[in-house]
Amino acid sequence: MKLFQNKIVVGGVCILVAALLAFLLLPSLNKGKNNTIKAVFFTQEVAAGTKITKEMTEEKEIGSYGLSDKVITSIDQIEGKYITKNVTPEEILLTSMFSDYAADERLDKIYQNGQKLATVTVTSLAAGVGNNVKSGDIVSILCYEDKWVHSYNELKGLEVYSVENDDAQSLEEAQNDEEAEKLASTITLIVTDEQAERLIYAE
Repeated sequence: MKLFQNKIVVGGVCILVAALLAFLLLPSLNKGKNNTIKAVFFTQEVAAGTKITKEMTEEKEIGSYGLSDKVITSIDQIEGKYITKNVTPEEILLTSMFSDYAADERLDKIYQNGQKLATVTVTSLAAGVGNNVKSGDIVSILCYEDKWVHSYNELKGLEVYSVENDDAQSLEEAQNDEEAEKLASTITLIVTDEQAERLIYAE
């Protein structure tokens, strides 16, 4: 009889706890699910490397339940920054998607200095030499024209940004890929507008 009474007491406690959960805790959870916040979205698809402006964005009200604390809730958080991946208008924007630099710090400094990247083709005869050139090297470009080799002042002392194979893969990266081509096909240089024009003429 005593055991039966104990079971009744335990059962009563369980029912009481269940009732407390139903009337106190569950409404709080449902209320949390119904909460909303304003989040920032793009109005169109945006490509990686794009600099963000206010005109590219809009605010939408979305449910806040289960959202990451990295969600962008104000355009001020990302205006002037660069998106690091391709993003569609439906995607929720997170702080991890943005960078202070266009691609990397080095490339951003190149653009800030008013320079750009220009790629020149490495001939088969010069491919062996191209393999010995690496990022950061200073080179001069000689042009073969009318059976004569020409040297232009604009094409002296150019900095190498990268050296690529036929698949446009950096040779530095290709060294870690057993199937990648290891022979230089193109060299990308850091140039000014004037130097870029001279390179186009030379090519």
